[in-house]
Formats: sequence, C-alpha cells, structure tokens
Amino acid sequence: IPRKGRPVVKLLIALLSILAIALLSSAFVYYGPAFATQLQSCQHAASGPSSTSCLTSGSRAATLGLVLYLGGVVAALLAWVLGLVKTAQIRRWLWFIVVFLLSPLGSLLYGLLGPTSRPYPVHR
Repeated sequence: IPRKGRPVVKLLIALLSILAIALLSSAFVYYGPAFATQLQSCQHAASGPSSTSCLTSGSRAATLGLVLYLGGVVAALLAWVLGLVKTAQIRRWLWFIVVFLLSPLGSLLYGLLGPTSRPYPVHR
C-alpha cells in the first residue's frame, strides 16, 4: 500500500541535493580564491605580533564564500540523511549504498530516479 508522503520526501531530497550542489559549486568557483587569500593572510597573521587582525579584516567575498559553503554542507547533509533513512525504510539496499557513497550526487539520483516503495517479496 503506497503512502502519500514518500513522493514529497523524494522531491525534498532532490531539491536539497540540487541546492547543495549549486551552493557548493558557487562557493568554490566564485569565492574560493578570495577565501584562499584570506586563509593565507590568517596564516601570516598567526606568526606575527597581531594575530587578531585576521579575524577582523575578513573580506566580504571570503565571508560570502564561507556562508555559501556552510549552506551547501547543511543542505547536502540533510539530503544525505533523508536519503539514507528513506532507502532503509523501503529496504532498497542498493540505493542506500548509492546515497551513502555518492552524496550529494547519490541523493540527487535517488530523489529523481529512485523507487518509492519496498520491493515485492519473492514467493517460491
């Protein structure tokens, strides 16, 4: 007997995975260099007399990159956990392994292509 909530959860998993991929890609591609430069200045500041200047002189781009990265990690983690829970609940162990090993791509694949119900028992 199919339940109504399963397709909604799969859609949520797919949307969270897409959001995670978009946020993480943006963070690395557009803001990665600014974040790397800020990190390098922090390393130099740590060896100098004023190590607190690193914390107060962060560039806006580095901060935005960090926020996008953290948002992507949270979205990917939510999609991953939801994907693992749902695939375990419906006993689709191959999908469970795909979600477990390939997050957030595995979560996206499950959200778009994965089953919503348990496999039918084999009668002998």
